[in-house]
Amino acid sequence: MTGATAQHLSAAAGPNEADGAHRLILEQFVTGVAVLTCGDAQDVEGVTVSTLTLASRRPPMVSVALRRGSRGLQALLSTRTFVVNALGARQADLARHFARRHRARGVGQLAGEAWSDLAEDGVPVLVGAVGWLTCRVRGTVEVGDHELVLAQVERAVRGAGAPLLNYAGGLHGLTEATLHTERD
Repeated sequence: MTGATAQHLSAAAGPNEADGAHRLILEQFVTGVAVLTCGDAQDVEGVTVSTLTLASRRPPMVSVALRRGSRGLQALLSTRTFVVNALGARQADLARHFARRHRARGVGQLAGEAWSDLAEDGVPVLVGAVGWLTCRVRGTVEVGDHELVLAQVERAVRGAGAPLLNYAGGLHGLTEATLHTERD
């Protein structure tokens, strides 16, 4: 390796050292950013996630990891249906809003936020999202301090625009020019 250094972890590394190192490595993966919404316009809950991943193509399923005991997880397990709002490049403030633990509860957290018509099952959908999925919880798996939620995709709607990305602990918008250049 020229001009670069590598930090190696041995199998004997202590839990604290491995914990910090794995975060540094995982921050190098680029992920999309979404806000999960559940409930209805009267009693809504939203939470920002960047842990959404494809779990199955047939049937279409996704998985998302949520912190055990969090408001978002409790609401999602209570309602059993939710919407994945894939955020657009200019929605970093919205991602930060729904990432805050101490925001208003219920409909109060919608203050100043733009919502479109509700999804078929009454769950609010964010205006400006580059797409959204309506999902139904099929199961959960306890994993350390999180729960992995497995959900079947019941409806998918693709919008327009470039996505918001999480990279190296920060939020970054992919530009339309980059998006089209890379696909050509």
